[in-house]
Amino acid sequence: MNKILAVIKREYLQIVRTKTFILGTVLGPVIMGLFIFVPILVSMMSVGDQERIGVVDASREIYEELENRMDFKLKDGRLKYVLENYELTADLGQLKDALNQKVLSGDISGYMYIPENIIEGGTVEFAAENVSDFEKISSINKVLNAVIVEKRLNKAGLDPEEVSRYMEEVKFVTQKVTKKGVEEDTGGTFIVSYILVLILYMTLIFYGQLILRGVIEEKSSRVVEVVLSSLKPSQLMAGKILGIAAVGLTQYLIWAVFGVVLTSYSSSLMSSFFPQASGFKIPSIPMYVFVYFVVFFILGYFLFSTLYAAIGSTVNSEKEAQQLGTPLTMMLVIPILLMMFVMRSPDSTLSIVLSLIPFFSPILMLLRVCVLLPPFIEILSSIVLLITTTVGMIWITGKIYRVGLLMYGKRPSLPEIIKWVRYK
Repeated sequence: MNKILAVIKREYLQIVRTKTFILGTVLGPVIMGLFIFVPILVSMMSVGDQERIGVVDASREIYEELENRMDFKLKDGRLKYVLENYELTADLGQLKDALNQKVLSGDISGYMYIPENIIEGGTVEFAAENVSDFEKISSINKVLNAVIVEKRLNKAGLDPEEVSRYMEEVKFVTQKVTKKGVEEDTGGTFIVSYILVLILYMTLIFYGQLILRGVIEEKSSRVVEVVLSSLKPSQLMAGKILGIAAVGLTQYLIWAVFGVVLTSYSSSLMSSFFPQASGFKIPSIPMYVFVYFVVFFILGYFLFSTLYAAIGSTVNSEKEAQQLGTPLTMMLVIPILLMMFVMRSPDSTLSIVLSLIPFFSPILMLLRVCVLLPPFIEILSSIVLLITTTVGMIWITGKIYRVGLLMYGKRPSLPEIIKWVRYK
């Protein structure tokens, strides 16, 4: 036991003292904060240049009202969009060609063609060099629709203002039902679930790769031959896995403190720096979410780290390790691809089955816990299956690790690895 503790201490201190660990631990919470605040900040940013937009109004009914209503302002008070009216000539094709040249030369940022039958239901065409500015397109489309709808109502003899009162949108508020009561949820559950699952995914891959590289380095430098003269391969593997697990838990503890502070003061921070986002609320995170997060990290870590250790002991270079490690990495990528389905229907039969598959359960069962707490029997079943699979993988990996650690030269074939497992 003392030998295993010595390896644990060596692995732990060797990693936590590195600049990479310190930077990763510090930048981790920063990145978590950026995931929350940057999208909100970017969504509130607007381009500060005035744009000129050409309008060809074949109906001769829309342009004047459209110009009056396009009153979007820049920070300096100028109009954001300045409309220019172009009279429809006999040849529409020639007019469009001329406007295309104006777009390419930068005289106008784009132009729209309003057909003669627009009131009856025609199609408006908008042409620009850049059609990825969704804010601009949405603004123009919204105002244009309002003008056309008002024209239609007037022609039908209806009062647009009275109709608009009838058509006023209903405020729709989502509320999350918990054992503590009901609380408003403006998308916070999705963000919390996404961030926790993403952290679990990245750390499982990161620490698994750390074990993989460590085994390859020790094996290639022949240091392992000296180490194995004083302890068994199983002791070395156990110490290495437990030492790096302790590093992960240390990092998680630091991040957990940051997460508690962030969720406690997120609303006041948003109100202070981003008043427009004051309506956004991060829901209170139940303690059981953090408990299951740690449980599934530990179980998922032991499952994947043993497999990464097995791969590291059978190869001689990182290039070979990447080839063998791809199927293992896909076991973590597949649950990420299934995230949206599970979030939409966490209690469906397929979601339940997927979350019980040991290689998927660390991520998918945690996701279900975050979104909609499953019955305890399902969580317990996934944990039991995960532990059973992990024990089996540790036994198989121990056999491979014992032989492969001292093997050099040609990479062993699958039949040879199976023979290693059968060795007594």
